Amino acid sequence: MPADTDIGNMALSRLGTRATIADLTENSTEARQINIWYAPVRDELQSLVDWNFNRVTQALAASGTPPARWSASYAYPSDCLRMRRLDFGASNWRSGEPANGFEIASNGSSTFLYCNEDRVTAVFAQRVVDPARFTPGFILAFVDCLAASIALAITQKSDLAERLARRAQDRIERAMADSANEGVIVGDADWRAQSLAVRGFDGSAP
Repeated sequence: MPADTDIGNMALSRLGTRATIADLTENSTEARQINIWYAPVRDELQSLVDWNFNRVTQALAASGTPPARWSASYAYPSDCLRMRRLDFGASNWRSGEPANGFEIASNGSSTFLYCNEDRVTAVFAQRVVDPARFTPGFILAFVDCLAASIALAITQKSDLAERLARRAQDRIERAMADSANEGVIVGDADWRAQSLAVRGFDGSAP
């Protein structure tokens, strides 16, 4: 499987440039831009699609003191990018449904899940940083999203950046369809990566 640097170089190849990097921290324009966007784009993409490789089922551990309106407090997983499902004994909640019967909040230093249940199991998107765990489909989507994010800064070509953004969106749609075909419930229809949208590349350009 490719390393972080390989993924960065694949993204650069999408730009049509011959430049490559030996390390994400080297002192080059390409490496600096990739280093800026690599982790945010990776995490956003891992949260948008219910990938098999980062779907974790975990019983939450009782922790902290709940506010008066709740009877139980559980530690929120520190590596959770997005909560997909919560099981409370006989009841459950899925992403996209109203958050009834529980609350996720911070006490100023840590995040907790508050509820009135004595047992909670979570299914969530885990932050995975080891490229060896990435699936081929995720790598291709990641490369396209990363390329779209760095295109304007490196090439100064807005049309290329917009074209790559549309390609990235198509790749994400395909990944979500593949997940749905495997029986995975996709709870978030807003599949456009924030890392693209904040740069103004919403795929609407002709």
